[in-house]
Amino acid sequence: FFFLRLGRQVCLSVVTLGSFIRHKIRCFLKELKILWIFAMVCLSSVTSGQELTSSQYELNYYFVIEPKQDRAKVRIELGERADRVVELRLRLGEASLADLKADGELEIGSPVIWQPPEEGGSLTYSVPLTHKRSDSGYDAYVAEDWAIFRGDDLVPAISARTKAGYESRAKLFFELPDAWSVVTPFRPSRQGGYYVVNDKRRFHRPVGWMMVGQFGQRIGEIKGIRVVIAAPKDQGFRRMDTLAFMQWNMTELKKIFPKYPNRLLILGAGNPMWRGGLSGPRSLFMHSDRPMISENGTSSLMHEIVHTALRVSSDEDDWIVEGLAEFYSLEIMRRSKTLSRARFNTALNSLKKWGKDVESLRGKQSKGPVTARAVGVFYALDKELRKKSGKEYSLDDVARTLAEEGGKVSLDQLRNIAESYVDEELKSLSVTALPGIED
Repeated sequence: FFFLRLGRQVCLSVVTLGSFIRHKIRCFLKELKILWIFAMVCLSSVTSGQELTSSQYELNYYFVIEPKQDRAKVRIELGERADRVVELRLRLGEASLADLKADGELEIGSPVIWQPPEEGGSLTYSVPLTHKRSDSGYDAYVAEDWAIFRGDDLVPAISARTKAGYESRAKLFFELPDAWSVVTPFRPSRQGGYYVVNDKRRFHRPVGWMMVGQFGQRIGEIKGIRVVIAAPKDQGFRRMDTLAFMQWNMTELKKIFPKYPNRLLILGAGNPMWRGGLSGPRSLFMHSDRPMISENGTSSLMHEIVHTALRVSSDEDDWIVEGLAEFYSLEIMRRSKTLSRARFNTALNSLKKWGKDVESLRGKQSKGPVTARAVGVFYALDKELRKKSGKEYSLDDVARTLAEEGGKVSLDQLRNIAESYVDEELKSLSVTALPGIED
């Protein structure tokens, strides 16, 4: 009996010792994992883009927002490797010239020409924030506790002359009133500010919609796209409804435009902002009163989202730009089953009636009836491409190519891309099918 008890005690001691050892091993491994994660975070912060590559120079933008003065002070600063920049040409408005100053050589005219010192320097000026688009409202506005504007308005078009092979590594910083926040289309940096990136450009400029002040926001990750929806709290913008609408439709959008940017900012506000929608790079604005889907089945919101995917413009064939956006705003909702086939057809018929009396598609700005007529053109083009290619190709391929090429689009370019898929002329893009178009 004694030996049985002694054996039992030894066994219990061994089990207890084993449990103790396993516990210590688990604690050690947990601590080791924590140390590894900490090391990775430290390494990431060191290599998170702060160091310039061999072909970059440092470029920083500073926006000092002064809501009471209804203006922003802008400072463009060249840092490390500034000697790679020969000159910058800026198309500043008259209102910005009064307090314009810079280090280095400055020639004030149209454009302003800045030749910065080799060791780096800055150029500063101020810009009015509020801008009235038309009698329908403002496309930039400063309220008591918020402001909405486009970076394009604060930093106008700039052409840079640099030493061969160099491009900017640009960041954007804000100085704001106390308790104000900011939201932009750009990725924030751990060290502060935002990384400014413009696709297919070597000089990066902070363009697109932005908002500062006190506002609410909703964030979602949809098909690899970080979607941020923000609006002042008292403006009646439906942030959660908009996020749900995006969840329904972004999958189909990404199938058509697989290279869609990985960030999208949607801003909303009510009066006195312009009562419509306006798109920009990786961003758009939508008035609070605009329905996500109108009674006729069209969607201003989806129309502007398609614009952010296409990113094209035209000097005389704006019907292509607006027609594609309107067609795909309907087509994407049909594919996602947001719209039934019957409602999709009803919307097409409504647009057909609206555009039947259009005499010419051509123009720098496509009005409602012209855009409606253009939708019919693209519907016919899609059907013709599918039929002649045995359903191998469609309008999706054309739109995808246009988006990847970007820039200005023309009728000749549209024809060349579309006809390349079937190796023959297309009736839907012939002179007889396009009112007011002559070869």
